Amino acid sequence: MSAKSVLLRLLAPSLIVKGLCLQSSQKDEDLLREGIISEEDWLDGYKAGVRHIGNISVVTVETRAGNPMKLPGRNAGNSSDSMVTNVGAGEPWKFYRTKNGLMLKWLEDAVQKDPEAIAIMIDGGDMILGGCDEAFIRQKYGQILKASGGGPDMTLVMSAETACFPWDMGWRFRESALWEQRRSAVDSQVENLSDDWVVPWSPCGDHKIAPCDGKSSRAYRYPNWGFVMGPVRDLKPLFEWVYNNGGKKGELDQLRAQWWMLSNPDKITLDYTGSLVLSIHQMAWGRPDSQAPIEIARNEEGQPVIRNKILGQPCCFAHGNGDGEGLINRMIGEMGKLTAAV
Repeated sequence: MSAKSVLLRLLAPSLIVKGLCLQSSQKDEDLLREGIISEEDWLDGYKAGVRHIGNISVVTVETRAGNPMKLPGRNAGNSSDSMVTNVGAGEPWKFYRTKNGLMLKWLEDAVQKDPEAIAIMIDGGDMILGGCDEAFIRQKYGQILKASGGGPDMTLVMSAETACFPWDMGWRFRESALWEQRRSAVDSQVENLSDDWVVPWSPCGDHKIAPCDGKSSRAYRYPNWGFVMGPVRDLKPLFEWVYNNGGKKGELDQLRAQWWMLSNPDKITLDYTGSLVLSIHQMAWGRPDSQAPIEIARNEEGQPVIRNKILGQPCCFAHGNGDGEGLINRMIGEMGKLTAAV
């Protein structure tokens, strides 16, 4: 899903200093056809940013961050230097292909080095890292795959969300016995949750763009393209499809990813419990922040982390998609103040 326009300002060295992503109103094929920019030129103007949680690469794209830049959030565990050269600093966000094209380029290089290496591909400006270490992330990743029952070919976990965007794709997941049975298994086996766990946590303030299902059928069941995790060799064909092959030109990248998922149910599943990443759209707007599903807490060292109140455990990634953007921005500011006071 294309990154929302968001300015992130944090005070601590371990957090993001600045980041801004813009969504273009022009379609990619219009820009190319009009000769405004060539396919090669715009890709050469950007760089994918990479940080590490232990041996897991976390890859994002920021087109209007500073140079060098830091990636968003708190990182627990062993980490490489999170400062990255950002050759796209000050350049405009052309279209969603910028994100997917750069991520595909990074994956092509990564496959040559170690095809089995695990990576997490995330949205940039509206995603915050909550402070999980590598062991916790790998544990939840493995539990989700096992509960999904996909066998040895299933290696990819993508984020889920409460409301479907585009909305007219919703029935393909809501009315599918395969996906619904898988969701129920992950809910119960990974976190011992009921199928309707999201209902008390979803005020559903957006009634137009990506509206919620009614309470009787509402569930955290729809694919979200803001986060996907797995071996780089298996991520590569997914990004090739989203970038090159996924239907007619101009389709949303999230829509293309949804079609790939429908065609490859044996290879990919969703984080139906929000154990790795919680998508905040429809879960915060219209309520006080104190009633949101995530909060800032302190770890044993006294450092601020993001806590998933639903599960009572760390929230590894929180995605401020849709109307969740405001909550994430406020939490980032508050985390900066708390870190500065430590």
